[in-house]
Amino acid sequence: MNVLEARRARHLIIRLDRGEELPAALVRALDEAEARAGWIEGIGSLEKAEIALFDQASRAYAKTRVLEGPCDVVALSGSVALQQGETSLRLSATLARESGVGLQLAAGELVWARVYGLELRVTAFDDLPLARTFDDRTGLMQLVAQSTAIPASETPRLAPPAQTAEPARAAPPAQAAEPPRAAAPPPAAEPPRGAPPAPAPEPARPAASVAEPVAVPLPQRPVRPRQEEEIYPEVGDSVTHFHFGECTVISSDGERIRLRQERDGRVREVSLTMLRIEPPTVDPATSRKHFRLARKN
Repeated sequence: MNVLEARRARHLIIRLDRGEELPAALVRALDEAEARAGWIEGIGSLEKAEIALFDQASRAYAKTRVLEGPCDVVALSGSVALQQGETSLRLSATLARESGVGLQLAAGELVWARVYGLELRVTAFDDLPLARTFDDRTGLMQLVAQSTAIPASETPRLAPPAQTAEPARAAPPAQAAEPPRAAAPPPAAEPPRGAPPAPAPEPARPAASVAEPVAVPLPQRPVRPRQEEEIYPEVGDSVTHFHFGECTVISSDGERIRLRQERDGRVREVSLTMLRIEPPTVDPATSRKHFRLARKN
């Protein structure tokens, strides 16, 4: 169980007009209102819709079902969160329509719809940043507090400054101006009685010892950072695309890749130059790589 609390909220009333498409039109409205986290409720009517059900056995969405013709939105609910820096919606709907055998109901995750008229209430949580991350236990994208997902990516960025600061602290002892001060108090009037030439060589020795640490090649240490080669998805790899969801790579020429959507088997072709590719994870059981593909800003 995971409980998150929001204490500061706004209520947005959004109307989508005929011909607008879900989820794209709603995402634009939420971005304009700067609503990055929240809950959605709605009623209205659609001209056409696509819905899908999640199969727990295969941990993937089954083939989408297309509802042709008008249908009423009996109930619509969902959530708003950030997924890889972009506004992400998860909508579930119960739809009703007339058919040859009478009134027919259909329900599931609303993948896409063309609006006839839709009214929505969005409760935006201004003090609760939410993110949507992949849950390995269920195969679903689930909500988490955004702060819990960030430290893992920020920690390595903070580490290098701590290492580069230490060589700079070691340098001042090498410059220590104190040996010359030891040479300054030579009340050389007294030693000359026993052996005048002896005190003169001793100040020269501290000078030699000061020169030795300065000769240490400290500037070579910052050469450590090396940029790793970017890894691209290959045929057979799985990906999570920011718009198409879970897909499998079926071909790649280094510039464009073709993806087959797991939920409906559709083939999509996208340009790699338009994507931000996250470092892959590897399934230890199958050695299959999994990439996350986000929109490049």
